[in-house]
Amino acid sequence: MKTTNIICIASHKGGVGKTTSAATLGSLLSSSGKKTLLVDLDAQRNLTSTFLGARKKPQRTLYEAFCECKDIPIFNVRENLDIVPSSLDLGALDTVIASRIQRESILARLLNPVKEMYDYIILDCPSQMGIITVNAFTAANSLVVPISCDAYAAEGLLQLLDMSEIVRSGLNPNLKLTGIAITRFHTRRTLDQMVETDLRNRYGDVVFVTRIRENATIVQAPIMSLDIVSYAPKSNGAVDYAALCDELTARLKGANGNENNCTNDNT
Repeated sequence: MKTTNIICIASHKGGVGKTTSAATLGSLLSSSGKKTLLVDLDAQRNLTSTFLGARKKPQRTLYEAFCECKDIPIFNVRENLDIVPSSLDLGALDTVIASRIQRESILARLLNPVKEMYDYIILDCPSQMGIITVNAFTAANSLVVPISCDAYAAEGLLQLLDMSEIVRSGLNPNLKLTGIAITRFHTRRTLDQMVETDLRNRYGDVVFVTRIRENATIVQAPIMSLDIVSYAPKSNGAVDYAALCDELTARLKGANGNENNCTNDNT
């Protein structure tokens, strides 16, 4: 049976490059020939806007699939890259499915019929630690946590990791913390160096070696409805994410035997 890497990208706070990480890693993996599915679990629908455009609002989104518990909507972006779009309605999902039996595993059941079509499935979570994030933890076998270097970088991180451990011990024993990714890194700022040192002292090799440097093109790319690799393939952001993608796939290879390389020849 084919092993599909289902990667949950989650953070306890916004503004850390979570959606940028999902978009860029998905683009890199698909460009390297790996069939990749992006799943937008955030009601802000930034991942959806990046690939389908801000004005395109599909009639059927992940929200309807959650409510009906069937037929996850998949839209093709380009060769080897598909997306399941989000909508603003997803913000009300906690209330809508509050009384459902096995509500924590709805996403896993939605993905089951299609997951063997893909080498990688990337789940872009909301910042809130609600039922949607629990669904992502239940469906995934890999957890990647982006974290920016600010004064409160580690605040709430333990809560997220504790939640993932609860899910792992009770709902999904296959979930593993693959790595913590330092994003929005200013190479010359003392605070960033202090935060990085603190994270590496606390979590050791769990923290990826690669740091994503602060880069203006990372902010500009979504405005053009593009990921950073498509928008500026030679930028620091694209180069850093290619290195992070290689590191990520190497760790996943060590976990399950799959191999891949994300390095973009254009970077």
